[in-house]
Order: sequence, then C-alpha cells, then structure tokens
Amino acid sequence: MQSSHRQHPIYPFYGYFTLGVASLFIGFYLFEEQLQWWQADAPKMLPIVLGCYLALAIANIAQSKRQDVFRLDQFLVNQMIEILIMGVLMIYITPNQQDLALILLFHVGIGNLLVSKRYGYLLAAMATIMVLAQGFLHPLSIVADRALSGSLICILFFIEAFLTQVMRSNLKEVEIEAKQTREQLNSSAKLNDLIIERMHTGVCLINNAGHVIRVNRAAQERIPNIELHKLIPEPLFERFKYWQEYNLQNENEVSVSFNKNINPVFIYFASIDDTSTLIFMENKETVMRKAHQFKLNSLARMAASIAHEIRNPLNAISHASQLLAENHTLTSQDRRLCDIIFNHCQRMDAIINNVMQISKRKPSDLKWIQLNHWLIDVTHELSEQFNCAIHVKGEALDIRFDPSQLHQILLNLTQNATRYGEANHINGISIQLLRIDNRPCLRFRDSGPGLNKEVLEYLYEPFHTTSADGTGLGLYLIKELCEANHAEIRYDQTYKDGAQFDILFAHDFGKQKDSK
Repeated sequence: MQSSHRQHPIYPFYGYFTLGVASLFIGFYLFEEQLQWWQADAPKMLPIVLGCYLALAIANIAQSKRQDVFRLDQFLVNQMIEILIMGVLMIYITPNQQDLALILLFHVGIGNLLVSKRYGYLLAAMATIMVLAQGFLHPLSIVADRALSGSLICILFFIEAFLTQVMRSNLKEVEIEAKQTREQLNSSAKLNDLIIERMHTGVCLINNAGHVIRVNRAAQERIPNIELHKLIPEPLFERFKYWQEYNLQNENEVSVSFNKNINPVFIYFASIDDTSTLIFMENKETVMRKAHQFKLNSLARMAASIAHEIRNPLNAISHASQLLAENHTLTSQDRRLCDIIFNHCQRMDAIINNVMQISKRKPSDLKWIQLNHWLIDVTHELSEQFNCAIHVKGEALDIRFDPSQLHQILLNLTQNATRYGEANHINGISIQLLRIDNRPCLRFRDSGPGLNKEVLEYLYEPFHTTSADGTGLGLYLIKELCEANHAEIRYDQTYKDGAQFDILFAHDFGKQKDSK
C-alpha cells in the first residue's frame, strides 16, 4: 500500500547512515595494512566498489534533502543497489569478511521502515540470497563453519522485516491519529479565535503580571490603549490587583482615559489557570442600553397582560353605551355623554391593539422590495387616508424588509406627521430615497415644528407622549419593527425645518433580488 506523506525524519537518517557506513569502509581500506579488515581477494576492484557505494550514499543524502512530497518506496531502488553492492563485496571481493552479513541486518531493518510490506520482504530475500551465496560459492572448508551462522542470519532478516513492518504500521496509525487530533485542535483553536474576535463583549487575556496575551477587537474599541505584550492601563491594573487579593468583583465602572477621552467601562475577571486571567469589558452605554431595553420589554409584557384583562370589561362598556344611545327617550345631553363614552372606549381599544401588537408580534417575513415602485401604491393609500400630500423622490433602492411591517412604519410616521407636524395638502410630507454610508435609506420629512430636546430623551420609550390623545406607542413600535428587520431609525436633530427621520436598511451587497 503506497501512500503520500511529508518528508519523514527517517529519510535523512537513512542518508547519513549509508554515508557513515561508506566512510567507515573507506577508512578500513585506507588503513588496510594495519587493520587487515578487508582481506580482499580482488584488491583492485575494492576501491571501485567502495567509490560506487560512497556515490550512492551522497545521492541518498541529496534525495532526502529535497523539499517535495516523498512517497513510500521512494528509496527502494537505492536500497536494492546497496544490497547488491554489499553482495558483490561479500561474494567476489572479500568473501572472508563475515561482518558484512551483520551490517546487512541494519540495512534490511532501516529499509523496511521506508518501503511497503512486499518490498520489505523483497529486501530481506535479496540479503538472504547474498549471505547464502557467500556461504556456498566458496571452499567447503569454511562452509561448515558458516552454515549455522549464515542460516541464522537469513532467518533474522525475515524476522526483522516482519517486526519492523508491524512497528511501522502501528507507528503510522499513531501518526494518523495524532495528525487528526492536531487538525481538530487547530480547527477548535481557529473557531475559538473567530468567536472571541467577533464577540460584542470585550475580551482580554493577561498574565499574573498584567501583561496582555490576547485581546479582541471589541476590547480595543472600548479601551484603545490596550496593546499586546504590554501592561494593561493603570485603572484596570489596580482593579485586577484588588480582585487577585480579595477575589471580589467590583461592580463599579472603570474610567480609562485615552487621547483626552474618558471611556467608562464595566469589567469582570475570570481565572483561567494559575498563570492567566480573562477580563470581560462592557461599555457603560451598552450596559445601560441593555438594561433599558430589558426594562422596556418587561414593561411591554406587563402592559400586554393588563390590556388583555381590560379588553373584556371595556367591550362591555362600549356595547352598553351603544345600546343606551339607541334609547329614543334620551335627551341630547345624555346622547352626548354616550358618545363621549363610546369614543373613549374606541381610543382605549386602539391602545390595547397597539400593546397587543407589540407583545404578540409575528416574526418578520423578509422579502426583496423595489422601494421606489412599492411606495407608489402605499403613499397614494396613506395620502387619501390622512388627507395630506406625500412626495417621493430619489434613486431606485432594493431592500429586504417585511412589506406589512414597513407599511405599518410609514403609517405611524404619517399619522404623527399629520397629528404633530401639521402635514396637509399644502404642507406635505417628503420621502427621499438615498444611500448613507452605502446603506439604503428612506428619509421621511414633514414641515412641522419638529421635536424639542426634552422629547428626544424619551423619544422611543413606550407610553411616553406629549399629546392628550396620544398613546406613546407609535415611535416605540416603529423602532421595534426596524430592529426586527435589521434596520435602524434615527432622528436628525440638525434638520431645522421640521421633523426628519432616517430609516437605514441592511446592506444589500448587490445580492440577487426578487421584484416586489
């Protein structure tokens, strides 16, 4: 079974092993007069064969240094040539040197680490043939002395090949498992990095000395002077030492100055191990906005529950006032009182409907809308309903939005414009389609008095109204519907000729759109 893998450390080891053996053989040749190790029968052929062996060793090193993908059995030809060279030395040049058979054991062992099973046994068979040929092609006087040792070495070749192949197979399985584990850990690390980087909460990892090890984008936005491998700002460091000493979280905000700007943040510590700690950072404005939103949601749920309980008795009162008004014996003053009761019941029913709409709002059904075409019918309907002029201008925009919820938003804005902005057929409403920061935008203007600063503070809060007959739910519902459709509504305080609201839709990025 042949498989591709990256260069293994055994490859350079094999190259240097063959170079070491070749160098050893050449050393024995150079000092042959003193050592008498070779005892060559063909001394003139010995340096030629040793030169070939040295060249093969150099080629092995060069091949092991190549920076490409190696394959199993890559050195098979080299190993077969090496065994043949050893066989030539054993059989024809130095038949009296028995140590060469022992050196072949190392070649067969290393060779089985580099080749597949069938080729591993081929190397063992070639080595066996060389040893047996050395024993049986030479005088009988030495065959008896070598028969037992030669046969034993031949058996050892195959035992060595078998054990090496089993060991290599087991090591391969361990290597594959280790590689899979490493890939899983790398994937998990990348996933964690991505999650941390995209978290809206600021995250900073520090060591016990207060130096930054890791910091995400949100943390750098909240405290811009946090830098990798540097000490955290002094206010954070003091809070960190307090937490280390008393193991208590300080719930108060921390003010960090940067470029003469003061950033108030809430921070919390969490121990990772004995050497590192996580710091979680939340912008004060973000925390207050979340708390405010939670309060509004709780208020809306409570109001919906109350509205549900009020609706039944309110319907009874409204029905009773209608029946009473049908009595012909009533005086005109009594009829007026019945009308007042009925009108206020209708107003209360409208408030209840708004509250129930907020609490039981269905998920947004986002669809592609060609806004300039879609507005033609909608503005005509609203103009007739509220008896005011509505002018549309601007570029063609394609947005993703729930059409019914966008209709509700424009209805509420138009209602406010006619009620508070004095919109009519003379002083009409202007709708402009444009882009702001590459985001599609619908700009809604009236020519009324606009909103004062006191109103702006509570602009989107439910049940807050300056009108005696208002519900205080119109703009709150608009904001909720915009957020449900990934849009944003803004009031422009710089516009002085009336009230101006900008609805910024989600980026379209040139996606495929369906005409609506």
